[in-house]
Amino acid sequence: MAGIPDQRHGAGASAERMSRGQRTADRARQHATARWALPAAAVGGLVVAELLGAAGWLALVLVLAPVAAAARQVYRRAENSWTKGAAGERRTAEMLIPLQRDGWTALHDRAVPGSRANLDHLLIGPAGVVMVDSKNWQSTKSQLRVDAGRLFYGRYDQTKALQTASWEARQAARALGVPVRAIVAVHGAAVPGGVVMLEDVTVVPAKRLPALLRNSAPLPGFDPARVQQLVERAERVLPPYVG
Repeated sequence: MAGIPDQRHGAGASAERMSRGQRTADRARQHATARWALPAAAVGGLVVAELLGAAGWLALVLVLAPVAAAARQVYRRAENSWTKGAAGERRTAEMLIPLQRDGWTALHDRAVPGSRANLDHLLIGPAGVVMVDSKNWQSTKSQLRVDAGRLFYGRYDQTKALQTASWEARQAARALGVPVRAIVAVHGAAVPGGVVMLEDVTVVPAKRLPALLRNSAPLPGFDPARVQQLVERAERVLPPYVG
């Protein structure tokens, strides 16, 4: 049977690295800011206290504290976005493991040749080759909807995300020499009607992904030997993403 020992290996790795990088950059910014801001604040505080008294100093603190908190929140959102993305990719990888019994091999976090992009998941099996992009859209305040042929998550237009997934599938197809389907697997938000097809991409709830692939009609020429050949080629031409 075609397969690799651990089909979860590497899932979410690049997103996790980006999250760690965001934390490191955040700390570096804080330290760099502290080196000049703390002395400046001390001097400024003395001046304000001298000119305006204790009430003026308190007013200054009340003004600056929310500004600092808002800046910190921006950096935290960027970090959390990567962390959530990595968690979504790992959950998808776990869901795909049972497909190994049906002749599917899953490769995770693969580099796109000639770019800094990565493929979250690449599946090769009896029904061909599929590129899966995981989306961890968990906000309780946002819903997934289609409006005028465009996919929105809350107020955010996700057309660019779908176009990126379609482009990634085309790059994988070029590297492998076979057609590659693009699927976006959504964790959290409900997909309208259970499935959406836009920009040559199929959008489905992540929990439905295994059944979708398992029930896909086998394609001519994708016997176990051919699948194994494509897996070996994918290992060469779409290596693990290293950032």
